[in-house]
Amino acid sequence: MKKILFFVAGALALAACGKTAPAFIDDPDDPAYAGEAARTVRIVPLMTKVTETSFEETDAIGVTVTPSTEVEGFSAQNLKFVYDGSAFSSSLKWYSAGTTTSTITAYYPWSETVPTSFTVQSDQRNGTGSSDFVAGSKADVLPTAAAVPVPFKHKLTRIKLNVTNNAEGDLDHIVLKGGKLTALLDADFNASADPDAEPGDIVAFEGQSGYYLILPPQTVSFVASVFTTGGDELTQAMVEATLEAGKQYTINMIVNPGDLSVVLSGEIEGWNDGGEIGGEDPVPSNVEEHLDLGYIIYHDVQYNVVKLKDNKWWMAQNLAYVPDGFTPASDLSAVTAGVFYPLKVNDGKTSAEFDTSADGIAAKGYLYQAEVALGLQVGGLTTLDQAVELEGAQGICPDGWHVPTISDIIGLVGKAVSPIATNPDAPYYNGSNGSIVLLNEDGFNMDAFGAVSIQDNTKTAGTFMGWASKYSSKLSSGMFCGSSVGLNSDGDPTATYNTTDEPASGIKNIQFYGFMPMTNKDSEADYTCNGTKVSYRVAGPVRCVRNE
Repeated sequence: MKKILFFVAGALALAACGKTAPAFIDDPDDPAYAGEAARTVRIVPLMTKVTETSFEETDAIGVTVTPSTEVEGFSAQNLKFVYDGSAFSSSLKWYSAGTTTSTITAYYPWSETVPTSFTVQSDQRNGTGSSDFVAGSKADVLPTAAAVPVPFKHKLTRIKLNVTNNAEGDLDHIVLKGGKLTALLDADFNASADPDAEPGDIVAFEGQSGYYLILPPQTVSFVASVFTTGGDELTQAMVEATLEAGKQYTINMIVNPGDLSVVLSGEIEGWNDGGEIGGEDPVPSNVEEHLDLGYIIYHDVQYNVVKLKDNKWWMAQNLAYVPDGFTPASDLSAVTAGVFYPLKVNDGKTSAEFDTSADGIAAKGYLYQAEVALGLQVGGLTTLDQAVELEGAQGICPDGWHVPTISDIIGLVGKAVSPIATNPDAPYYNGSNGSIVLLNEDGFNMDAFGAVSIQDNTKTAGTFMGWASKYSSKLSSGMFCGSSVGLNSDGDPTATYNTTDEPASGIKNIQFYGFMPMTNKDSEADYTCNGTKVSYRVAGPVRCVRNE
């Protein structure tokens, strides 16, 4: 089944209406309820199921919508929302009180009554999906035409079994014995093993990279049994371990002729919350990584990620995060806004324009001036030495990720402007240029997204970059932010100053190496993506790369 990785830009606030409407609207075309009131509540969960495939049509979640103040005629308790291929929905309509916020809580899988317990399957060989219990909530939600992103968390525990089979013959199945299969759920759907439940056996599911099973959080001493196709059973008792909710634990198993060696790893893989057993509580991370599923969640927005042939993880979507204190601009004279809306071609195909729609932001992300991309305020970059120190900065990227360096860029596409030497061994260098086609064949999803061109800090207005009359139906160029300072012909970092050659007069312009995608060719095979110098007041997209 094809993975579906959701990317949601966030809820759109609706204006307040002057009257209270019932929750369910029999006739959405009735003028009395036209416009904002006639909106179906839709939800996109910011995670996929533990089956490592997407939610499927007919999958259902239980949803409760609780307004902050009572809304006449509105009631939404444990409603069944069904997945339609892109979001979960029901017949529930938003109330018309556009200034009243709500808290949305949801869980999977749906049941007729709000569950207070959940029992996993004892035989999970056909998949762990039916044993996966997830739940989430989102507060301060206003009525919206967009699907509401609700961050879900795994409430149970996953075990991954890495098996090395040195014995003759194949394995038939693997069983962990002694764990409790039933969890009790509190009002927030936090799970704990039912103390009155009897221990049982769980047969593991064989996935692409190991065996998996789901069970409630608990302290347990497993007995592991491996069954061969020849009918042999090899058994090994294990030490006691405490399994926490939302975390994955690894059991390494070595099967030798007549012998089984089993070790429960003290490391916890990042199934959800991560962390280490027995250590101090870690500082919470602002990113939830699901690299094995091809996505991360950052500030409640899901981004596709891909490990490319340079052996690095890259975001395969542009960043769509607005840092605190900034408001995206849609005015070319806002030369120090820091963050701008993305661009699109206007309806007349005569120029570029800002795209303020939720769909546009979700698809293309925002445009960032370099100082903001690198974690500063506009005007916060004052010296060349300071700029040099920003190479590899996290900036506005997630924890453990950074704004690309020139090394990242050359290692990926091979070519950049002088004096950077070409790397002919780069995996996406086609012999002449970095190739967008080669990148996208491996899932990078690169395009020319345009930019707001502001030459330096003396300019009072910017211009749209990316539209050309010959390729009027699309944006055909752009610039992406980077973190390495531009070099002069001698290979030294360089800047220009308000008074020529006088650093004390302050920075006039400084450039950072970023990407420059170009689709101004008649053949897609000729689309290029090379490294270029980007002036620090130019606003372009950001793609983050994971720290090694």
